[in-house]
Amino acid sequence: MIEDTSDSGPELRKEIVQFQYQKYMAFFFFIYVGSYLAPVIALMFYLFLILKPLFLEVESFIVILTNLDSLIIFLTLPLVIIVFYLTHLFFLGVFTRISWRFTEKRSPSKDGIIPRNIASKTADYYHYRSFMIKYGKNVFMKGIFPWLANWFFNFVGASVIKKGTTFEES
Repeated sequence: MIEDTSDSGPELRKEIVQFQYQKYMAFFFFIYVGSYLAPVIALMFYLFLILKPLFLEVESFIVILTNLDSLIIFLTLPLVIIVFYLTHLFFLGVFTRISWRFTEKRSPSKDGIIPRNIASKTADYYHYRSFMIKYGKNVFMKGIFPWLANWFFNFVGASVIKKGTTFEES
């Protein structure tokens, strides 16, 4: 016969966690849609008012190389795409900052250990802020301008990152 001789102590109390998906989704969609809204509208104006009539609807390829307007649009298209991408990154920082400030007003950040087994507003907002910052962190760190991640964290107010700091993905 096998006896249970483990020294596990008293049974742990099970806790029912109410995960609030709607709040996480609201924060995500606010940041995601807000960061793309202005750049996409500007890109559509550029595509339909400048690129399409002056570059895509030309009679032949020779006209693109001989017409000054078409040639300028052809040569500056990569620069325009980079500017729209940087605009998206800027608005990502702006909308994350708005959300961050909203959560800071509702429940300010506190130093120390937050008990996880007690339902608290502080723990909930800690998790909201952690969730919000992850999308921006991934976009900046895995994008074509990873050195702008310092700007993102400093601009949002999540932390203070000085010059010379290097982020590494683990």
